[in-house]
Amino acid sequence: MKRSCNRLGTLWTFLAEAVLIAGIVGIGALPASTAENGTTCDIQSASCLKETGDGMTVEFDARPKPVAAMSELTFIVNLTRGGLPISDASVVLDLSMPGMFMGRNRPVLKHVYDGRYEGKGIITMCPSGKKAWQAEVTVMHAGKTSVASFVFEVK
Repeated sequence: MKRSCNRLGTLWTFLAEAVLIAGIVGIGALPASTAENGTTCDIQSASCLKETGDGMTVEFDARPKPVAAMSELTFIVNLTRGGLPISDASVVLDLSMPGMFMGRNRPVLKHVYDGRYEGKGIITMCPSGKKAWQAEVTVMHAGKTSVASFVFEVK
């Protein structure tokens, strides 16, 4: 009996050490903000891309960086299909906080050039302190509607 307990103790020690080492070197671990908030877009580092079911690529960005609440931001959406810009679409940006109604927040985006749409707006600060926001980009083009959603964290 004593012998099997030693083996079990050795196994638990081995597993604990493996978990500790994996945590230290980050094997298979997502960044804390991604794991905690379900973010799909690291807007603080770069723009984010999604491809819709009909082959359109939607690129979402916000500037200046860091993207912070309660400061004026320029929202940028670039649209392409097959590497070619889409310049004749109607684009709606809807900003919301997952799981909490923060009021309607739809900055108006206008086509600037070569499939690039821009608009200015502000992301409000959540009284609860949460920082995860969602940008839902709805594109109407050639009689079709496509939607791309990006969940990101503000500073």
